Amino acid sequence: MSGEVASELDLVVGSMITVRPDEDRAAYDEEYESISAVQDQLREEGIAVDLMSQPGTEVWEGSMENMGSLYQLSRLAARIEHGHDITDVIEDGPVIYDDLDRAVTDIWDDLIKSRFQHLINLQGINSYYMPADFDQPVWLSFEDEDGEEDNAFFGSSSQLQRELADLAPLLIKAGVSQNSEAYRCLELLREAAAKSLEFSLPIIVW
Repeated sequence: MSGEVASELDLVVGSMITVRPDEDRAAYDEEYESISAVQDQLREEGIAVDLMSQPGTEVWEGSMENMGSLYQLSRLAARIEHGHDITDVIEDGPVIYDDLDRAVTDIWDDLIKSRFQHLINLQGINSYYMPADFDQPVWLSFEDEDGEEDNAFFGSSSQLQRELADLAPLLIKAGVSQNSEAYRCLELLREAAAKSLEFSLPIIVW
């Protein structure tokens, strides 16, 4: 449709099984088998979550026009947590340069621990937040459509909600505008986490 703004990242709160058995039995069976395997892998990591009981359900959707807003929010969280200056992060705005911020990449590479790890480790597609409470994000390997090995990120909706609740007043205190793209990104993620926990459904990022 004309007038629609393209988004760089979309979020859905809903079942990872996208069809009900009465809609398309073959597609349902295929997705059921795949998601059942994911559920088993998560349980091996100590994460107990029911991914099978609400097939074909979607309760909320949102989007980020600019991936840079997520990256800027992660930069702000990492810098503020460790008492580093954020002037250049605010001046840069919601952009992603080739030369990535070490305050963020050190957390991605697990060189530095962070109280905002469920937020900062969200890097884009193949990412999910489970309606469960667990301390450490996990990565599970899978084969993509080309047969290449890739990783999917699984965070906790409960932990994400707490991290964002802690981060919001720190951003305001540090002078980050509530009208900034980074802050709007925080509010979008907070809404997604709340819906995930309300309906016991994952957040799917794609």
